[in-house]
Amino acid sequence: MRRHAISGLRALDVVERERLTPLLDDPSPAVVRAVTQALLPGAAGIPESLLRERSAPGRPRAVRVAADRLLRAARLQRRPAPGYR
Repeated sequence: MRRHAISGLRALDVVERERLTPLLDDPSPAVVRAVTQALLPGAAGIPESLLRERSAPGRPRAVRVAADRLLRAARLQRRPAPGYR
């Protein structure tokens, strides 16, 4: 349900970064992926420290991948090395 709501906001072009950013920590990988897609165009406006914290090894894989994608979109990080998990 949350994933569909996020996709709807994105389709309507009414994404509010401040309201969606907390959903990067959602327990559902599908929600994290939808939030990432919605936030990609405005990735440069997300605090780098917030994304770096979420790319830490102890975080769920979906959260780490999302943080890395957003860091790359904001041009704050290069692609991960082959074999990155």
